Amino acid sequence: MKKIGILAAILLFTGFTSCEKDDICVDGDTALLIINFYDFEAEEETEKAVAKLRVVGEGKDTTVDTVVDRTDLKTISIPLRINETSTTYNLISNSADNEDGDETGNTDAVTFNYTTKEVYISRACGYVIHYNDLTSTLTADADNWIKNVEVVETKVENIAVTHVKIYH
Repeated sequence: MKKIGILAAILLFTGFTSCEKDDICVDGDTALLIINFYDFEAEEETEKAVAKLRVVGEGKDTTVDTVVDRTDLKTISIPLRINETSTTYNLISNSADNEDGDETGNTDAVTFNYTTKEVYISRACGYVIHYNDLTSTLTADADNWIKNVEVVETKVENIAVTHVKIYH
């Protein structure tokens, strides 16, 4: 009987000490790229919503976030590819479909280039990706609605800051 009590005490002690306080993951998500939109014509920096914005990844048929699809937005949060060093998005202003279902909005392509680094957070969260050395390239066309893309934060590690400003 004494052995059972000792065994129970050991199991109870092991059970309580094997859990760590980080077994609940709070900060375990890879950060999204935060883009704010601004008025290109304003003398002072003024946020300006993009009318009926749609965001589609290059080579994809669906939008990044269907909840905000074709909505007037001043800011967006979009993911970057974790296994690549670049991600291209088609940003569509005044997005709509014609009677054949084809896109009729003004599409501009923006490519984001970066390096990636795996960062260990905790046993519960595992690893997240941090993006460093962020740069951007706007593909020029005959009718760009985007006038300028400015990277203001070259590290994408959290969602508390604006990483990119797009002027239109």
